[in-house]
Amino acid sequence: MSLCVNGIVIDARRVADEIDRHRDAADPQLAARHALVSRELLRQRARDLRLLDTADGANVSDDAVIDALFTRDVQVRRPTEAECRAYFHAHAGQFRVGDKVQVSHILFAMSAGVPLSRTLERAQSALDEVLAEPASFASVAQRMSDCPSAREGGSLGVLTRGSGVPELELVLFCGDRLGVVPRLVNTRYGFHVLRIERRIKGRMPPFERVADRIAAQLYEQARARALRHYVALLAGAAQISGANDDEGPMRVQ
Repeated sequence: MSLCVNGIVIDARRVADEIDRHRDAADPQLAARHALVSRELLRQRARDLRLLDTADGANVSDDAVIDALFTRDVQVRRPTEAECRAYFHAHAGQFRVGDKVQVSHILFAMSAGVPLSRTLERAQSALDEVLAEPASFASVAQRMSDCPSAREGGSLGVLTRGSGVPELELVLFCGDRLGVVPRLVNTRYGFHVLRIERRIKGRMPPFERVADRIAAQLYEQARARALRHYVALLAGAAQISGANDDEGPMRVQ
């Protein structure tokens, strides 16, 4: 069934192009459909409010549409200094300077010639094996990993915060866990089974040095929540078909 928002059809080619932006989602096609519906709802609302010039509205960026709508319809409160300080103390690990971890991994690289489901199945099998018998990590890495580190039992040595890909660092430098991470970690390189062997804590900067960064981060989080709520309200009043597998009302995440 075609994707349609208040009578405006979103063709299959646009859906196919959008899927590439959502490869990390559990259901990339569904995520792509939701994203396209959300953008169309926002553009229609902006046109209804005459915030877009109908002559060139199609060339206005998504960010510009959202900014115009938020100026007109939504107010997002800036975080207070007290809220920023509370976040700073509750999430100290995000701000320490010089944190290091000693880590090993087992990589299952994605390949155009191998179905994603098959790669994911192999990665999950390896994770299950090392969770059941942590001492087998090195041998499993030697046998199954697609990374040259397989020769060293998967060892990546000691990594410093900022030296790795962001998807890995979100896991490696979050919290104080040691041992095998109990889930697969997906990055641009594929699926990883991770083992954190040692942590070397760095030093905390003064709050004042990161205050602006925290304020911006909290504001963006609040803005994202407000946007999801706003789109949900628009979706509830719209006629939408083809956004979900069951063709029911659109579920906004």
